[in-house]
Amino acid sequence: MEIYRSVDEIRAGAPAARAAIALGFFDGLHLGHRELLLQTVAYAKQHGLAPAAFTFRAHPKNVMSGTLAVPRLLTEAEKLERLAALGIKRVYDFDFADGFHTMPPEVFAESLLKQAFSAEAVFCGENFRFGAEAAAGPEELKTLGAALAFQTTVIDPVYISEKLVSSSMIRRCINGGELALAAALLGREYSLSGRVLKGRGLGRTFGFPTANFLPDPELALPPKGVFITETSADGELFPSVTNIGIAPTIAQPAEAEAQRNTPATNTTLLRVETHLLDAEDHALYDKTITVSFKKMLRPERRFDSKETLLAQIAKDAETARAFFTKS
Repeated sequence: MEIYRSVDEIRAGAPAARAAIALGFFDGLHLGHRELLLQTVAYAKQHGLAPAAFTFRAHPKNVMSGTLAVPRLLTEAEKLERLAALGIKRVYDFDFADGFHTMPPEVFAESLLKQAFSAEAVFCGENFRFGAEAAAGPEELKTLGAALAFQTTVIDPVYISEKLVSSSMIRRCINGGELALAAALLGREYSLSGRVLKGRGLGRTFGFPTANFLPDPELALPPKGVFITETSADGELFPSVTNIGIAPTIAQPAEAEAQRNTPATNTTLLRVETHLLDAEDHALYDKTITVSFKKMLRPERRFDSKETLLAQIAKDAETARAFFTKS
């Protein structure tokens, strides 16, 4: 897959082949995005065009605010991998800060879509916005396309269980612990990946060893708590129980206690701790694992004694085993 980060990179290469282009940020590449992209790829194949996508490296709201206003559902690398898997052959992965917030709609359509990208067909969702102050939408794109000789197709919204499939809805589900609904809208379970770090080894001394990692700080997080999960490691899948937050110890430092009482949107002090059920001897240190979230068991909380902590951990593990037995 070819990836272009700027118009200058396009001009430095061979002239762009005629293309059908999907437009959007594509955060999460949920079922609605998949429908848009698959229609783009099918149209490109039918008409002898290059299937392409135009997107941004960072969410426009984050760029404009200078903060993590909108947590991501996929890392940048994961998004590009999934675009390639869906059949996209060329990605224009631009920086929103490069003048897009002031660009007139006519310039976006003519200078970018038509001249730089060689668009003959463009595909977007009904909520797609472009141009200065996001003032233009699908109807304006149709009008501009008619004048510039490219076809515009607006994809109907996708609903699952009467819920509109959107990245914002999926983020709300993840943040609220509604992981089954998030998975239904995404078309897959939400997951976090990371390189396993060396911890204090307390879990092993308790009889429940864990693989610990820090999630990407830009990704959306489920609420702090304990979850039934499935962990991918070394090409294998393991039933698991995962804690997000501060490791539940008996005595809490003041800093950790303050972090426990804040929303799980900043991962500076948060970590993912995963216990593989019945696979305690599997060595994972310094390896990359992926944890897929199935169901929230309980919020994270402080325990008054080692005995109550261990009893709860054992109960969580048994609940998870029963879940996988029934599945």
